[in-house]
Amino acid sequence: MPVPFALDLGDDGFVVGYDTRLRTMSWDATTNETRWYGGIEGGLRSELTAVSPGGRVAGTAAVQGPRYEIAKAVRVDGPLPLVPVDRSPSRYDSVRAVNDANTVVGASDPVASPGRTEAFVWTDQRRVLAPPPGAWSSTEAVAVNASGWVLGWGAGTDATGSFRRQVLLWSPTGAATALPPLGDGTQMVPVAIADDGRVIGYRLRADGRGDALVTWTAAGGYDVVPAPTPNGSSVDLQVTDADADGTTVGAVRDEQASPPLRPFLYEPGTGFRLMVDPSGTPLPTVPQAINDGHEALVRVGAHPHLWTPCP
Repeated sequence: MPVPFALDLGDDGFVVGYDTRLRTMSWDATTNETRWYGGIEGGLRSELTAVSPGGRVAGTAAVQGPRYEIAKAVRVDGPLPLVPVDRSPSRYDSVRAVNDANTVVGASDPVASPGRTEAFVWTDQRRVLAPPPGAWSSTEAVAVNASGWVLGWGAGTDATGSFRRQVLLWSPTGAATALPPLGDGTQMVPVAIADDGRVIGYRLRADGRGDALVTWTAAGGYDVVPAPTPNGSSVDLQVTDADADGTTVGAVRDEQASPPLRPFLYEPGTGFRLMVDPSGTPLPTVPQAINDGHEALVRVGAHPHLWTPCP
């Protein structure tokens, strides 16, 4: 595909990212149309980091700060070029997701206090997403579904006085809920939220390795699916993305397997499926994104590709 640095994938093979000149661009696999969006200040870096299933795009573009370039959240409103959330030089923005209603989520990092990120949602205007009660040192929003529910995480001291990193869920009105911990010294890394409200991520052990795909619902709580380990060996699992119905992509590293990197597609009710090339060899990469047609964005060597499962 003609997007040198592809970062996200919408339906029908719509890919977004940036080019070798560090400028926002997209490519439509259906029409073979390539589009450049420019930036908000000429000559400064811009990139599209998120695309919704229906083709809404968002990312960041730089403005010139007093000393450095400052990344600001941007999106496209109607037929206009990139529109910035603001031009304030007081904080850096990162954009993680956008839905078909053009709701953008991510995090801002204050220039004056680096590392103390705050989750935000941008609908008609930008709003900070307040965490539940407690002394939270940083928060980040990582996903938004079609209904406007936002998934993220927070780190800090909770209402009990314990320091922890927790999964956070914000309703469309901004009400925050902290998901209960998994227990046994493990934690859930949040990745995506399906349109039915399922939270999707993976379990991280105390040693820093992932070992299970995890989903959570308000009605049923946690569902933990251990990583496939044919040899019974210790593995490291990572979930990278999920589509609107909860189909998930990621990879397992199993040092006893050949090759050790095992990218997968996981469907509820079907289980794990190894992602392979036309010859049946596992793809030598970790998939970046998946769309509702179960196409996946992968990078093999220096080149991005679209992967489509065979029947």
